[in-house]
Amino acid sequence: MSYDALFTPLRIGGVTIKNRIILCAMGGTNPLGFDGRFEPAKRDYYLARAKANVGLMIPGVIGLGSRGNWLYEKEELFLGPVKELMDELHAYGSKFFLQLGAGFGRSMMVFTGMELPEAALKQTMVAPSDGLPNVWKPEVKHRGLTVEEIHEIVEAYGKTAALCKRAGIDGVEIHAVHEGYLLDQFAMANMNHRTDEYGGSLENRLRFACECIRSIKAACGEDYPVSVRYSVASKIRGFNQGALPGENYVEFGRSLEESPAAARLLEAAGADLLNADNGSYDSWYWAHPPVYMPMSCNLPEVSYLKNFVKIPVACAGRMHDPAVAAKAVAEGAIDAVGVARQLLCDPDWCDEIREGREEDVRPCIACHNGCFAVSHYKGNSCTFASMGECALNPQTFHEKERAIVPVTAPKKVAVIGGGIAGMEAARVLRLRGHAVTLYEKSGELGGVFIAAAAPAFKEQDKKLLRWYERQMEKLGVDVRLNSPVESLDTLEADAVLVATGSAARKLPIPGFDGPNAVEAIDYLRGRKAVGERVAVIGGGLTGCEIAYDLALKGKKPVIVEMQDDILKLRGLSAANSNMLRELIHYYNIGVRLETALKEITPAGVRLAGPEGESFLEADSVILSVGYVPVNPFPSDPRVTVIGDAAGVGNLMTVIRAAFDAALAI
Repeated sequence: MSYDALFTPLRIGGVTIKNRIILCAMGGTNPLGFDGRFEPAKRDYYLARAKANVGLMIPGVIGLGSRGNWLYEKEELFLGPVKELMDELHAYGSKFFLQLGAGFGRSMMVFTGMELPEAALKQTMVAPSDGLPNVWKPEVKHRGLTVEEIHEIVEAYGKTAALCKRAGIDGVEIHAVHEGYLLDQFAMANMNHRTDEYGGSLENRLRFACECIRSIKAACGEDYPVSVRYSVASKIRGFNQGALPGENYVEFGRSLEESPAAARLLEAAGADLLNADNGSYDSWYWAHPPVYMPMSCNLPEVSYLKNFVKIPVACAGRMHDPAVAAKAVAEGAIDAVGVARQLLCDPDWCDEIREGREEDVRPCIACHNGCFAVSHYKGNSCTFASMGECALNPQTFHEKERAIVPVTAPKKVAVIGGGIAGMEAARVLRLRGHAVTLYEKSGELGGVFIAAAAPAFKEQDKKLLRWYERQMEKLGVDVRLNSPVESLDTLEADAVLVATGSAARKLPIPGFDGPNAVEAIDYLRGRKAVGERVAVIGGGLTGCEIAYDLALKGKKPVIVEMQDDILKLRGLSAANSNMLRELIHYYNIGVRLETALKEITPAGVRLAGPEGESFLEADSVILSVGYVPVNPFPSDPRVTVIGDAAGVGNLMTVIRAAFDAALAI
């Protein structure tokens, strides 16, 4: 199929973008750090993508600042390293818009253990109106922004944009009437209870955002591009209640019916681009679509919106299927494609698609483990594990320190284990010039990830497996299947990496090995059938995904979890966990918390919970109680142990350890 439509020029205000690919903003990707300093590692990230012909790049939001510390006062920063970066990007024909934020409003992250003194609450915890609950910690209430503060923000937009223009930045993006941030909260009737000129009618609720646009135009001229990040529909049922695809609900935020009028007000104010998707922090999984969200999930609403405005409209949200993206642009349903996390995962995506090399694309699997690992669960309002990086690509923001440099003295390296860790190590070793033999005891590559990729909603995971298999073939790795290694002495190798993975944990519980007990991997691989009523033991990510998979198949699962909440995992993004929680609720999947498994019987499971012992009838019992490392060579100094064999982790920890180990040989 031809993807030519994606590679035609696009005019945004007074600037022409060479193609229809927009690298959308993501948290942690701004070259201007939170401390107000330029971050050189971000320079290398953007240059790598400019070299691969991304048309327009927009970094994660940077705040305008506040009284005494305005961003527009940092001339030395903008006219020094920022301008130098612009000159370098322009040499490759790429354009760059800086995303400027008016504030988080009630979406301000309140971290676990974070003290909130009264002064801080008054200064930073603002919203359109008094009393709005914080997204992450609802007991924290926000105060209404004053008219004087609104005017200061409006003025700051103009002054900051003028400095951006002087620094060679091609345009600015207002963040925005989008994702439930401050300006978006002003736009929603159920969050804006003001009685002044910034509340009431739709025109009044959009006045703040429109004044920001006009301020930029007044300071920079009508031709200077202003993009507005825009959520077509909020997709929320209420505070901290998201709506799912296809769900019948009453919109609490901005409805699809109201959205065209809001978009026309922004256009009339001078907006040159609507960079659009759906969602809010209350329905975070629309703006940050996880694996459970369909590909191109926001396209129907965004293409509908395009009918009502004359300015270009871009669509973001798992839009990296080039066939869908090209068709939408060719048919005029949208004008540009917003691609974000796929370009974290594979910087060459744009060139690979343009050249028809889709099989070389390392696919984003929407895990958010590296790019937005912001966790939220009972007892934890908000914690960061990582941000702006990539679980599958360790080189993202580490382009120099993790550069793959050919070796001068190639070695023979044996890799024992053909799971993700083993294949990642073999891939990097071959790229550096080593001779690699990969030993896998089974008849297939992939290890436990084959089971993880099994559910119907894990199509991108299946693509990742195929990508790794292609890399083994393409790079000339000597893959030996059905080849268990009993002794290192049989190997002719200068170095040995052990990537033998993990095994399911066994619990000393009666009936644990009984006929109706099914290991999670055996269920996912289809090795054992299950009945209609299924007890899923373990409410971590695997257990909850299995319960969802069972519900999709018409089964009746119940999750049994010892802790006081399901999905209680640091590093699991709230975008993923929130949607999975909503799916569990939507499919009426039972959840038993603070409940321990005591016995598995032919008729079900005996449990001990807060109210004493109980019996749950079940035809089958799926065991998802974790994994333990498997290392056949625990004390041999000749080996380097990587992946789950060294310590059970997630895909990000496994790939990163394998990459670094291969880089060290």
